[in-house]
Amino acid sequence: MKEIKRVDIIGMGALGLLFGTPVRENGGEGQPQYIMDAERKARHEKEVYTINGEEVHLHMVTPEEAQPADILLVGLKYPGLKAGLETAAPCVNDDTIIISLMNGVDSEEIIAERFGKDKVLYSVSQEMDAQRYGSKMVYSQAGRLFIGVPHTADEETQKILTEKLDRVCAYFDKVKFPYKREENILYRQWCKYMVNTGCNQTTMVFDKPYGDCLKDGSLEYAIMISAMREVCLIAQKKGIPVGEKELHEYTDILRGLDPNAVPSMGQDRRQKRKSEVDMFSGTIMRYGRELGVATPVNDYLNRRVKEIEAEY
Repeated sequence: MKEIKRVDIIGMGALGLLFGTPVRENGGEGQPQYIMDAERKARHEKEVYTINGEEVHLHMVTPEEAQPADILLVGLKYPGLKAGLETAAPCVNDDTIIISLMNGVDSEEIIAERFGKDKVLYSVSQEMDAQRYGSKMVYSQAGRLFIGVPHTADEETQKILTEKLDRVCAYFDKVKFPYKREENILYRQWCKYMVNTGCNQTTMVFDKPYGDCLKDGSLEYAIMISAMREVCLIAQKKGIPVGEKELHEYTDILRGLDPNAVPSMGQDRRQKRKSEVDMFSGTIMRYGRELGVATPVNDYLNRRVKEIEAEY
């Protein structure tokens, strides 16, 4: 089994910084490499990055300076995914294993279309409350990455990906990376997608932190839960058993996070950035049209987010 030594990350958002930390601390000198174009590198190298108030050195390289990755972690914003993959393309060779840190349910498909489905392990991050503002990232819960092989892949692809998963898990153990090997990764992805679709969009539309959106009887809570239930209906149509049980389990996970923190879309509003709304309600609306499922709450959230963004 070929040993993994080199990790590249495309994307320096909260998840890219959070999951880059164990690799930086335990993976050896110069690891991980953060891949970016020359303009971004020149800009970011002038900044001082801190994680929970501690200054950190991040190894930034252009694709031309980088060596091919054993693992490529993709932590991009959804609107920039395809362009970012082209930036990272010189770092991908026949042996590279690609893992998406993104929160949706279709980034793996997009990555597989570009680089091949036999290179892409499926994953979803959970239980963290990381927030990045400029060059500062803070968190109280580090969370972990659930990772696995999709059962929908053909037999040969599952065999190839299982061997790659074994290698990744051995490396993650070595560098003390927070992860869990997940047997039903599609189920786990849709559970997290359900809660993100409700919580992320609600915090942005109402400009409220986690705690305010979890108050029983509030408008924010009603909107959040209703959006999550629409995701459940779509998942069930796709044969993935996500329902009321999972809705309550994952809402309880939110209650364990810092009530004053805001997820990524709430941060986007406060920093006047374009959000990942089309990864959430945009995708649910598309699936709803394809499967004959009405999605009025996500329709509303999608419209309101885009109205807010138009006012920046």
